Amino acid sequence: MAITPLEASALADLLPDSLSCENARQRLLCVMVVLQTLTDADHPLSNADVRMVLEHKFGTSRAPSENTVAADVHAIRQAGYFDLLVHVTPLGYWCERTQLTPAKVRMLVNAVQSSRFLTVEQSAELQEDLFDLVSRHQEADLAGQIHVDQRVRKSYQQVFETIDVVTRSLEMGRKVEFSYTYTDFTGRTIHLEGEDGSLLRVETPIALYFSENNYYVETYTPTPWRHGIELTLSRADRMVDARVSDESADRSRKVYDLRRSARRRMAEGFDMVTGPQRLVFFRVRSDATNLLFDRFGFGLRFGQHEGSHGDPGATSLTLLKVPQAYTFFRWLTSAGSGIVMEEPPAELVLRSGPWAKVLRGVSRDQLVEDHRQMVQGFLAYLDRARAPYGT
Repeated sequence: MAITPLEASALADLLPDSLSCENARQRLLCVMVVLQTLTDADHPLSNADVRMVLEHKFGTSRAPSENTVAADVHAIRQAGYFDLLVHVTPLGYWCERTQLTPAKVRMLVNAVQSSRFLTVEQSAELQEDLFDLVSRHQEADLAGQIHVDQRVRKSYQQVFETIDVVTRSLEMGRKVEFSYTYTDFTGRTIHLEGEDGSLLRVETPIALYFSENNYYVETYTPTPWRHGIELTLSRADRMVDARVSDESADRSRKVYDLRRSARRRMAEGFDMVTGPQRLVFFRVRSDATNLLFDRFGFGLRFGQHEGSHGDPGATSLTLLKVPQAYTFFRWLTSAGSGIVMEEPPAELVLRSGPWAKVLRGVSRDQLVEDHRQMVQGFLAYLDRARAPYGT
């Protein structure tokens, strides 16, 4: 159905203000902009529709004839430029991008809206740029479909600057200088002192990590900043005044080994917190498997099944290598009775079950000790959590 003059006027208002149509070359581009901006599968435009929109935008004298519009659309379609695929239907023309489809733009908008590393202003600007990749009709749908929690976000421009400094320090073989901070109850940034009273940390960068929506910087120093710890993991958003040091980075064998093992340390950590690695068996209830798969992936092996297939209360045993760390205990607490640590099965089961290959060279006594240590650590964690509330 042809659009009305009122609809044509409204569509013309959606075209860019800077659009010009002074000659044939510009007219061809104007037709392309009309297709790109105003059409999609649900909103095709005929030759007459395109002519009417351009007439309302530029006046009757500059509006092309319907035959000229048809020739221009044919040229655009045949050229294959501008990442546009032009569809010709009985109701008219519509186009879509061949690479960034509306579905992909929707995902990108969602990612931008939910990013913790963008200010509200930066997020809005990027969203506007992404909306330019779809038609105005699809833009209205996207803007109304996606809702993100509107918690106040701090500016993360400083985070990107810090990451850039650390990256350059690694490339130049230099130490990185920075101060470490925390935020007090009033929202102020407070600088933390080292045990020597200094606010400045000068350390050798080892690796950069991104985990749980945060950037982390791992650094090494033979003269620990606090608590006698030589290898430190620092949140990038708490590092301020970062700069490349004039001092050369440490080049010891220890630093070399730390850099080589960075990927392994990240894999062995839990929410970027490490601890003694334990091999532990867990009894998993059927209705809690998603919690397990979301955290550890789908490569787990199960055995010692109890209950009937399809029963949400059925259970199975699996083996995990996890750090003895408070972050893991926090996750285990959230699972309740759905995922519970269990003593290792009998020796015969260990050597013939689905975990035989993983357990090659591991004694049952070692597994029993890992279980004991983890249970003790977990109970101590729970005691600390409930201590403020009495018994």
